[in-house]
Amino acid sequence: MRIVTNDEMKKIDKWSMKSLGIPGIVLMENAGRGCVNILEEYFDLEDLKVLIICGKGNNGGDGFVIGRHLQNRGSIVEIILTGKGNELKGDALLNYKLAKKSEIELYETTDINKIKRVYNSFNPDVFIDAIFGTGFKGTPKGIYHKLIEMINNTDAFILSVDIPSGINGDDGQFDNTCIIADATATMCLPKRGNFLYPGREFCGDLYIVDIGVPYKLIEKGPAQIIEFDDIHELLPIRQPDGNKGTFGNILIIAGARGFSGAAAMAATSALRVGAGLVRLAAPEGIIDALESKLLEVVKVSLPQTKEETISVKAIDTLLPHLEKTDVVVIGPGITTHPETAEFLFKFLPQISMPVVIDADAINIIAQNKKFFKKIRAPFILTPHPGELSRLTKITPQEINLRRIDLAPKLAKDFGGVLIIKGAPTLIALPEGKTYINPTGNSGLASAGSGDVLVGMISGFLAQNLLPAQASILAVFLHGLCAELAMDKSNEYALTAGDLIDYIPESINYITRREFVEENAND
Repeated sequence: MRIVTNDEMKKIDKWSMKSLGIPGIVLMENAGRGCVNILEEYFDLEDLKVLIICGKGNNGGDGFVIGRHLQNRGSIVEIILTGKGNELKGDALLNYKLAKKSEIELYETTDINKIKRVYNSFNPDVFIDAIFGTGFKGTPKGIYHKLIEMINNTDAFILSVDIPSGINGDDGQFDNTCIIADATATMCLPKRGNFLYPGREFCGDLYIVDIGVPYKLIEKGPAQIIEFDDIHELLPIRQPDGNKGTFGNILIIAGARGFSGAAAMAATSALRVGAGLVRLAAPEGIIDALESKLLEVVKVSLPQTKEETISVKAIDTLLPHLEKTDVVVIGPGITTHPETAEFLFKFLPQISMPVVIDADAINIIAQNKKFFKKIRAPFILTPHPGELSRLTKITPQEINLRRIDLAPKLAKDFGGVLIIKGAPTLIALPEGKTYINPTGNSGLASAGSGDVLVGMISGFLAQNLLPAQASILAVFLHGLCAELAMDKSNEYALTAGDLIDYIPESINYITRREFVEENAND
């Protein structure tokens, strides 16, 4: 599903009204009804006490519609308009008048004390936040600051319309205060602020409301949210008569003294997603340690430096292995030792098959960014914001704020698929498309999580997926592993090893979900 900026959504609204002929009042009616349908998933609406806080824009207009439909379904509704009715315009004004004619109790005030009296007298079960909407920028001041704080300090359930008030719809940021919603109903398409942190956190459960615009006409866009249906279609088919050669051979070049775990987790993860054969090439000094923990992986002992990192002499050992390799992974735990860097700069241009460039390999390339032009193979880069900052000289803070805009530009500059890890993780393609991953939690922010991800990516590459496909599938399932682990663990305790254990369950989740949906349709 496409994700949009506030300006893009405004253009879609105007186009829907002018080109498709859908009246704005119909779009607003559908938006309000959709919010009520969502609320019905949480509550029996009969006799439910709902207090709706409406601003003076179209977000407030949605709130008036919500009030009418809740009243029709048996709820007890009161509305507070933070202003005067004669200040409203267009569809919001029309729905204000309809709410008054429906004899809903409606207060028009900017007096916070009066609002508090209404709240204390009514004692609502639910607040509907229809104050600002996605176009808000700046700091909630005066009554709005006090109103948001009042709503947040109640025990009532909070449903925000489009985005929690106070959150910037384009970047998910807020200044000083914002609504902390239990659920958010965003209209037509998700907005960037619904998925970029901290906005994503304050949205609570996120729902997309169909307001009647044909999705087939608006679904194309440079930025997309990855959906479950996309993932099921990407899962590689397992041929019943296949063998280890059928499902691909991977060469993982990883590890150094003190960093054998990175190599081990990458190799194990590649096997867990279905790779046929994994060769793990590591410095000879850590091979014994890897032998004891990796029974299913073929080990390749590499010449090493005095510090037990990969020596430049390893090139001669590795070149024969490339002839029987479908995918290469390079970087996890290799360090940035000068001789290891020399090895990478000389070896990487000799690779012709798809390669995943991770961790220390990225840090080494940051010493000479022009080196990307020497890479002949299709490649995937997997930096976190710190590593990407070394490559670009853009601060991690700016990368996080502008990641959706930066990702496709940087992917084009580098010439390969770019995965920017974080919340959310993005996959950007050189031709300009960007995919936003919706899965995962803070448990992924632990050592080794990235090693698991690169192993998963390589495993799917080995099964004949394209770099973009393998990246999207692996990133989604990687995050899903973290979510599924919450049934038995928590975000504090989650480790990279736990993620590996949940890889089979994440794949089962996708295949079983599709099976259930197909049978339900039948």
